[in-house]
Amino acid sequence: MTYHGKNAAMHLESGWATSMIDQPSHSVQWLSPDRQAEWDAFVDSHPLGLVYHLSAWKRMLEEAFPHISGRFLTLRDNSTGKIAAGLPVYRVKSWLLGNRVVSIPFASFCNPLVSNDSQLEMLLPEVVDEYHRNGNDRLEIRMMPSTGQASHPPLSRMARYKHNFLPLITDPEELFAGLAKTSICQKVNKARKAGVVIEGVDDEKGLRICHSILVQLRHRISLPAIPFAFFAAMRRHLWPEHMKVFLAMQAGKPVACHLVLTYKNLWTSEYSASTHNALHGVNQLIYWDSIQRAVAAGARSFSFGRTSTTNVGLLSYKRRWNTVEEDVTEHVLTRHGAAEDVAAEILGPRAKKYLSALLRKSPVTLNRMIGWYCYQHMG
Repeated sequence: MTYHGKNAAMHLESGWATSMIDQPSHSVQWLSPDRQAEWDAFVDSHPLGLVYHLSAWKRMLEEAFPHISGRFLTLRDNSTGKIAAGLPVYRVKSWLLGNRVVSIPFASFCNPLVSNDSQLEMLLPEVVDEYHRNGNDRLEIRMMPSTGQASHPPLSRMARYKHNFLPLITDPEELFAGLAKTSICQKVNKARKAGVVIEGVDDEKGLRICHSILVQLRHRISLPAIPFAFFAAMRRHLWPEHMKVFLAMQAGKPVACHLVLTYKNLWTSEYSASTHNALHGVNQLIYWDSIQRAVAAGARSFSFGRTSTTNVGLLSYKRRWNTVEEDVTEHVLTRHGAAEDVAAEILGPRAKKYLSALLRKSPVTLNRMIGWYCYQHMG
């Protein structure tokens, strides 16, 4: 369906408002669900396109979490009919944390798929209108330095995270020589000498082992377990082209795991963990093994994901891998004009402290149940 005129007609479909805003050379419109192949081709051609932008990521999220639904907002060139810019937009429903409009849920880092600020300025009014139309409590658009430095009223700009990535070269030995000698290189060699080997797994059994190790770690550090449904959906929609899982085997038993997302020339460390009895150096070895595999596959960058600016210890560790560091900015609009974290606003520090204590003292089974409940509100 096509819309004309300065005051764009509104079409309601499945609770979403669909509109087109005429521009001299471009039109803003919500992409029809039957044109997702066109969207993926656009993501593939755009220099900022990541695995998180793909329609497969959308299908994965919607399957794993019924409280999340998404669409793609596009800027179409009126002369060629091609998509010139775009933004994945998701509605996250939660009575606990409030309803939100987010781009993009569970993405470690991402960007609007634009080439300049003017394209972003054409897309943002429709996103803000979407936020107001459905009475949401929060709008959040995550950006990287390439598009995230400018201010975009009425959104407030925050920089609470860092992104660390390692530029890859073709010579692994030269790459290894640039890493921290004591905290990385020596520990990698120590784990190797101890007989630790890294194996790639490609079945559900291996994925469940990986998930189990992650659950144990999150229990030890008082964090809710990530539901297995999330990992199962990732496997169904991203495997094998965009997802790889590795296990570190110590004396024939799995003691660490690493889930990596791959797209274009980028490998991204998404989740990693080790057991309480893993040898020192196992974590470093499983990361280094993944980096070597990335080099062999022709990747140009290895991402260590995002880290909170308050997590000084983890940031220090990632810097020892000779990484490049950049800001991950969030452009936020809230109902009350505040830019604080929604969970912190609603739960408060005291409630968060009690939840942490509960998770620390609860058995793993209860931690899994709490995790499933928590993730029905996150995104």
